[in-house]
Amino acid sequence: MNGFKNSKFYLRLTILRQFFYIMGVRPIHIILPIVLSFIAASFDGISLGLLIPLARGIVENNFGFISETPLLKHVFAFAGGLFHSIGPGFSHNKNIFLFLVVTIFLAVVLKNIIGYINSVVFAYWHTRFKNNIYKFVFNRFVSFGKLFFDRTSQGYLNLVLDYSERVMDLLDAFERSIKNFFTLIVYFVIMFIISYKLTLITIVLFPILHFVLKAIISKIGRVAELKNAVKVDLSRRVFNILSCIPLIKAYSKEDETKKMYATINDDLRKLDFRAQRTIALIEPIQELIITTALLVMISVVALLLARDKPGDISVFVVFFYAARRSLPMFNIFNEMRSIFAQIKPPLKEISKILDDKDKFFVAGGSKRFEGLRSGIEFNHLNFSYIKGIQVLKDIKFFIEKGKMTAIVGPTGAGKTTLISLLMRFYDCPPSSILVDGVDIRDFTLKSLRAHITLVSQEVLLLNDTLKNNITFGLDREITIDQMVDVAKKARLYDFVMRLPDGFDTEIGDRGVRLSGGEKQRVAIARSLLKGSEIFILDEATSSLDSQTEIIIQDAINEAAHGRTAIVIAHRLSTIKHADKIIVIENGRLIEEGPLSELLSKKGKFYEYWEAQKFY
Repeated sequence: MNGFKNSKFYLRLTILRQFFYIMGVRPIHIILPIVLSFIAASFDGISLGLLIPLARGIVENNFGFISETPLLKHVFAFAGGLFHSIGPGFSHNKNIFLFLVVTIFLAVVLKNIIGYINSVVFAYWHTRFKNNIYKFVFNRFVSFGKLFFDRTSQGYLNLVLDYSERVMDLLDAFERSIKNFFTLIVYFVIMFIISYKLTLITIVLFPILHFVLKAIISKIGRVAELKNAVKVDLSRRVFNILSCIPLIKAYSKEDETKKMYATINDDLRKLDFRAQRTIALIEPIQELIITTALLVMISVVALLLARDKPGDISVFVVFFYAARRSLPMFNIFNEMRSIFAQIKPPLKEISKILDDKDKFFVAGGSKRFEGLRSGIEFNHLNFSYIKGIQVLKDIKFFIEKGKMTAIVGPTGAGKTTLISLLMRFYDCPPSSILVDGVDIRDFTLKSLRAHITLVSQEVLLLNDTLKNNITFGLDREITIDQMVDVAKKARLYDFVMRLPDGFDTEIGDRGVRLSGGEKQRVAIARSLLKGSEIFILDEATSSLDSQTEIIIQDAINEAAHGRTAIVIAHRLSTIKHADKIIVIENGRLIEEGPLSELLSKKGKFYEYWEAQKFY
């Protein structure tokens, strides 16, 4: 039993069960198509079964045998009144012929009506299931910790959605298979009634088809594995290219980039062709085997008719008609096996999304943060992105409410990591960050972040209007007067007024139509509108020219006024008015104090200050 639970089949089955649960698949979603398919197949069987007496009566020009047929004689006895009501001009044979034709026609109509209803119901469920899985995958992605996105290509989400789409193909194959399954059963019952010997010859096809197609489907699975690996690589590289277009152009690497894309895409095309070429083998091989079997059966029938009952040719015609109609239905089962072979790689990727390993969730607490009362304490904080490599080492300092605290140090010292931990982008050790003496992990993420505004060096902007970027994340209505007010305070208003569409101007992907200074002013306007009491500035002016820096600095002073401000500064001239300066190097706190005190010590901060005098 344990061996089965550890098998690959059991693991894939478990993933599928999870997948179906996420989609919202319930027993009724399986039972109803089965019931409708059974009813449709029954009507199909009625129409096919009635072809036998119809064909025999036409060949013999006499339907008298109906009265001796166990089931039909009761049906016609019950329906006798109907034929008498039609009129005396109809003979017995004509009445039976008419009854058979009308019944066959009605059975076919009902079969198709029920089949259509089944298809519509299944289509409705299919679109709902697809919607559910897309929402689940996206919602789960958003819930992952920032460290997951630090380590994963941003194009990975599209790949997983594509994988989900391919697994959804199973549902389509399931719907087709249950239809064909019941139809095959009905056909085989009729064929068995006609001739059990010929039916047994037909049944022999199954093991032959199984073993012949098993090797082909196994090959399809191997090709699918390779194809999946190439698609992942292609997606990653395409995203890298599109996100670094300026770099590509700056180094004139357009031709090399095109060749790289063409090479990988050609490899993908070759693998896709190999898969399609292999899949294409299934139908002709299946056709060849079944046609061979049909020819054998025809030969057997020819011998039987020559020896015994030539008049039974009409019955055998129906048999071969049923056998021939069954031919396409065999393919669905092999198609399902082929789909199973091809979805193994997607299932592996989906399983990674479903489990919690390496997702780096940051769980919030249950307490609601109502606002800062005294301050924020970093209490012997240690942190590592990678196990065994410490980024922060025993950091301890206090940020007082209503004061400006500056954090300085060389690149890679751990300054931004401190801010990311305070923002709860990453999880910190218990009691290592205290807010008003309470472990920061005890507060809900939403209430904590509602009181913090972050303006970073890399301003994050949506491909949307200026208005929607400035008001992003707010749950309240913003008036035009409020927009104008924050734009003026952020030194953005004059720029907006020069734009043809004002606040409704589209700014492009990541704000590509704005300059660096304009992006920073949009971010500051957004922070002013949010109105959070804790204001964090992460090297927001380090990449700006001196003139723009002066404008941004005025806007920053406006935004920081009356708030608890935490400023990470590269240019030390911007933190002259800080109440406290924290100096970090190699993940350790080496100095702290006001500007005058640190300069008088002539320690590490003094060295930084002297080195930047030319600013």
